[in-house]
Amino acid sequence: MSAGIIFLLILALLLVIFTLQNTLLISLNVFFWEITDVPLVLALIVCIIAGAILAFSFTYPRLWKLKGQLKEKQREIKALEAQRLEAVEKPHAEGIEITEEEESDTSFFKE
Repeated sequence: MSAGIIFLLILALLLVIFTLQNTLLISLNVFFWEITDVPLVLALIVCIIAGAILAFSFTYPRLWKLKGQLKEKQREIKALEAQRLEAVEKPHAEGIEITEEEESDTSFFKE
């Protein structure tokens, strides 16, 4: 079994134990409403899920912006690497570069 499945099974077991230990019925007052006979575990789980959704909704736009910046930087890096590869001088086929001399001396032996 993979570690992720084992982790999820342990979390599910802990949730069942938590649910069985918190069967107390409570009444919730939310502004002008009163909700009676709500299981404590249900109220806690709903609050945890609402908090996670709220936290995710505040962090997701920042993550989206950072992912866009990362893709842009990766494109810039590829473009710079392509420029660098084009700028590297390719060697002569024989491995020796033949250059013309600037002097106009055409004699075989140079003095």
